Amino acid sequence: MSGKGAVTIEERIAAPPEMVAAFVGDFRNAKQWMVGVDGIEPLGTDEYRLEIESPIGRIRPEVKVLEHGPTTVRWIYASAVEGGGRVDISPDANGGCRVSYQGEFHLKRGFLDRAARFVGAERFARTNGERSLSRLKHLMEARRLG
Repeated sequence: MSGKGAVTIEERIAAPPEMVAAFVGDFRNAKQWMVGVDGIEPLGTDEYRLEIESPIGRIRPEVKVLEHGPTTVRWIYASAVEGGGRVDISPDANGGCRVSYQGEFHLKRGFLDRAARFVGAERFARTNGERSLSRLKHLMEARRLG
């Protein structure tokens, strides 16, 4: 994924990679770790509607999970937003893992996309992505210890 609206962020998490992948792969957990996700509604197998706070207000994109494996979780937006995301989880030498998030997004209506860019959507997405991985790190490390 590359281009405007794309972010790539990485974080080391001191928790087993299988535990992190299982948690991230279950989109019902998105509200717990994805900053900006205020609600989630299951629509069917691997399909959800998220309620997301954006720089131009609240949006409700549908999400389809394309891949949920032991090392990769990948999804696309099916409405309101074009693009998608992926999280890759790789074990490290200390029993933890390195988590890499890549996301790309564009609002479907061109004028809204331009408005979002004007108000700093890319910076907003990067900040939320960094905060999301930090939140995921704290959640997973607390569960590992708890």
